[in-house]
Amino acid sequence: MQTQFDRQKSSAGSKLVHLSALYLFIYYGLGAFTPLIMQYYQSINLTGTQIGLISATTPIVSIVTQPLWGMICDKFQIRKGVLVLTLLVSGLIGLLFPAVSTFALVLILYTLLSVFQSAVVPVSDSIALGYVKKYQLQFGDIRMWGAIGFALAAFVTGLLIEKWGPSVIFISYFAAMVAAILFLQRVPVETAAAPKFTTSMLAGIKDLLKLPRFLLFLAASFFVFGSINANNIWFSLYYQEIGGTVAGVGLAFLLFAGSEAPCMKLAGYCARRWGLELTILLAASVSAVRWFWYSSAPSTTAVIALFFIQGISVGFYLATAAQFVRENTPAALQVTALALFFSVGHGLGTMLCNLTAGWIKDTYSTLSIYLFFGSVTILGLIPLLLIRFGPWKAVEEKEDVGVTG
Repeated sequence: MQTQFDRQKSSAGSKLVHLSALYLFIYYGLGAFTPLIMQYYQSINLTGTQIGLISATTPIVSIVTQPLWGMICDKFQIRKGVLVLTLLVSGLIGLLFPAVSTFALVLILYTLLSVFQSAVVPVSDSIALGYVKKYQLQFGDIRMWGAIGFALAAFVTGLLIEKWGPSVIFISYFAAMVAAILFLQRVPVETAAAPKFTTSMLAGIKDLLKLPRFLLFLAASFFVFGSINANNIWFSLYYQEIGGTVAGVGLAFLLFAGSEAPCMKLAGYCARRWGLELTILLAASVSAVRWFWYSSAPSTTAVIALFFIQGISVGFYLATAAQFVRENTPAALQVTALALFFSVGHGLGTMLCNLTAGWIKDTYSTLSIYLFFGSVTILGLIPLLLIRFGPWKAVEEKEDVGVTG
């Protein structure tokens, strides 16, 4: 006869499988879309400045929409419903891209996509973090399936583009979003349970910005995440400029994102042994070195051979950043904190990097873009060093954040 402990263990394992599959397909969609969208832009003859403006749309929109999505999730406790809605609508909007070919229409469509797509990562992360906290696991163990999905999508879609053209990007994106919804349905609502939200969005943000460690981490993420996300857009163009092919771009992202999965697992070990701060500091330092190296125009063989640099930099950072936010913010403001974190790093930081990269591409060269990325990441190391070695180096006792009605 199955004991209660066995049933609980079986239920926990089932949730882990469904959450892992959810991440696999969410990031499969993102992996088909983000690193290869440059092929679509080139097919309709957009300039570097136009690409920079379009790429900056998601960050600009997310500055407003991510905190709003977070507020809705926290206040009404409907994370699962919000995630289903945003996955479905963003997938449907993606299908419309092959029908447009002018800068103005692409910009409008991308803006609409961004409104819904901006909720997907922070809301799915909040659901997974609830599970991680309940069962005392490492977030990286679930998040690594996203890296696997991203890697597979970039490789497969890169091959398909050479055969059938850029429209494959949007079909793949839609199919992955639908698959993610199917697995999300099997994630119990209680997985996303959180303390009752009783504050306004503005009051919550105000309270969060009173926390020095969180504020410093927002500043670091502005620079570090900004360049990481912008690289996903510009790498395709960069790789072809140094002699690569579209299929080679897919192979590169397969190896890059594929290296993230084991590194995310390793990040959990490093975080337990040396702490989150040092693990994140290592990831950001490796990122800076990587961007400066790319600016020196290495051979495509060297870029592919040193693919694991992506895992050490991006994999470590992604596996630990959300956990740092959770451990350094009040439980009642968890989703809002994550949404604010994504708005600053994936929002403002990415906006700056994409807009500047577009201008640099038209004015100087694609190689100069990576010199800029390296310089920006160096700036991000400063607040990380203050977190680890400055006045707030000790893990602070969370203050009783005033929650107002």
